[in-house]
Amino acid sequence: MQVKVYATLRPIVGGAVAPVETGPGQTVRELVDELVTRWPGLRPEMVDEQGNLLPRIQIFVNGRSIAFGEGLATVLPVDANVAIFPPVGGG
Repeated sequence: MQVKVYATLRPIVGGAVAPVETGPGQTVRELVDELVTRWPGLRPEMVDEQGNLLPRIQIFVNGRSIAFGEGLATVLPVDANVAIFPPVGGG
């Protein structure tokens, strides 16, 4: 699976796309766990000390925020399109 990452997360994973082994039938929590294990620099950007997703991180599966569904328990469907957005500023 390919996960699209944005803004400050891109330099950590080395580009706009993070290839992961997590796939259909697994949860977003398993995906996040894989990401922060594979790229330790993501840990302080995405999760707290208990491993919970920081409220400022937005994860979308097939264009729908997991915040409006099952959260980290969201099951990844076949051909899931996952995008992760950190907070961004501008002006």
